[in-house]
Amino acid sequence: MPLVHALAMRYALVLALCGLLGVALGINRTIKRREKESLVLQVLSALGGILVLVMPPLMVLQINQKGGYTAATVLLMIVFSLCLLARPLKKIPLAFIVVTAAGVGLLWVAMKLRGTTLGGGISIELVIVAIVVALAILFVLSFMFETIVDAVLSALSWGAVVTIVSAVALIHGALIATGITGPKGLQFFIR
Repeated sequence: MPLVHALAMRYALVLALCGLLGVALGINRTIKRREKESLVLQVLSALGGILVLVMPPLMVLQINQKGGYTAATVLLMIVFSLCLLARPLKKIPLAFIVVTAAGVGLLWVAMKLRGTTLGGGISIELVIVAIVVALAILFVLSFMFETIVDAVLSALSWGAVVTIVSAVALIHGALIATGITGPKGLQFFIR
């Protein structure tokens, strides 16, 4: 697909433009309270975060030339996209989704086993109790994992963190897009 390839080849421009958007969002978050933040910036940043998150797989699949991008660029894009998407991702109830999916799966497995000779000898009450216990354990583990993920996302969504990571992404992308440093970007100056 030529459009996907063209987008992948312009990853530095996407990084620079979304970096500019992220700097604006970070400054807005730093100066204003959460209730007063710009809704337009939040929506545009979420869309930019999704675009930047999709770019690394596109780059890996579409850019065949050796040295077209660096591993540091891919890592920066992932961290940067998480900064832009941190608040929307925090709103997704991870534990509920995991437990619901597991519950449906376990119920399906129990219904399939019930018709076999192995499952025919097991009472349905025992199966239900086993499913409830398994889901309770899974919920506790998922909730603990979700707490850790939410703490990391909270740190990534701070205005100062968003501003700094976005500024790095903006400069890195601009250096690559303008051809000043080639695909190394800021790495060119770090050595």
